[in-house]
Amino acid sequence: MITVDGSMMEGGGQLLRMATAYSAILREPFMIHSIRAGRSQPGLRPQHLTTLRAAAELTEAELSGAELGSTTVTFKPKNIRGGNYRFDIGTAGSVTLLLQCLAPIAAYADRRVELHITGGTAVRWSPPTPFLENIVWRAFDAMGLRCSLEVRRHGFYPKGGGEVTASVEPTETLNPFLPNHESVGTVYGVSLCGRLPRHVAERQAASATETLNQSGLKSRVSVSHLDGAEAPYSPGSLICLWADNMFLGSDSLGERGKPAEKVGHEAAASLVDQIRTGAVVDLHTSDHMILPCSLAEGESSFSTSRLTLHTLTAVELAKMFTGAEFRVMGREGQPATISCTGAGHTRK
Repeated sequence: MITVDGSMMEGGGQLLRMATAYSAILREPFMIHSIRAGRSQPGLRPQHLTTLRAAAELTEAELSGAELGSTTVTFKPKNIRGGNYRFDIGTAGSVTLLLQCLAPIAAYADRRVELHITGGTAVRWSPPTPFLENIVWRAFDAMGLRCSLEVRRHGFYPKGGGEVTASVEPTETLNPFLPNHESVGTVYGVSLCGRLPRHVAERQAASATETLNQSGLKSRVSVSHLDGAEAPYSPGSLICLWADNMFLGSDSLGERGKPAEKVGHEAAASLVDQIRTGAVVDLHTSDHMILPCSLAEGESSFSTSRLTLHTLTAVELAKMFTGAEFRVMGREGQPATISCTGAGHTRK
């Protein structure tokens, strides 16, 4: 059994999600202690409980310590079962963080997995669903990990209630991740709002387009006003942008008292800054790529616009579970290149 110190390095929920995914895929039991020890509310929160219970259902795992506030959990997986599953995170818990754990697990199931999830699709401290679909999962696709996403209703803080269906196809072995270094052609994006006037989404898009154009970038940002059956339960807005032939993206959420123009500008300025580094993967997508790269057959290599503590934590956890070899060239907070000789894991 592998033992994980939940307070190591970044010390947040990412450790729990990644460790659970590795444990399920490799069929290696693990125990994690000191969960979120440095946080203002240590231990498991509702979001983390849902993730653990969902992973346990998907893998027929024995689970102990899965209670609110618990700082120690043991997870003993068995078989990864395909089929249809329904999970309700409750209120505005992040759908994408749940999928960060479940999607890689589902890829090693005996057949297709379909996940019907209720929760938050655009909430703070997590990627919104357009980011996951158009950037992270596009990178997964380049490795042979096939995921698709359908958002039936967006969910914003505080009520959440977003409705998402995610489908994951089974894979035998993942290919290495070797993105090409190309110049940016067009920046695509989506600006949306619900239970707010349509002009909020329009102003976000216009501001982002202006910022991108001033930097010499062509853009196509669609506008969506969520109403009728698609209206969210809580008002909210977001904008997500991505480069067409790279894995670089950015996003920004609307907030009470925050002008729509600022929301759009923030997302565009972040993307422009990352494009200027010459990297092909953004700082948030880099976190997500460590797990599949460590399991893939062969050597992966990619440049990231900024090396974060999240990514460095993911690397250390990957070494612990898979024995994959990593080479990180660069300093935290700066552009970097990450290379990984994967373990070549094959679906059992």
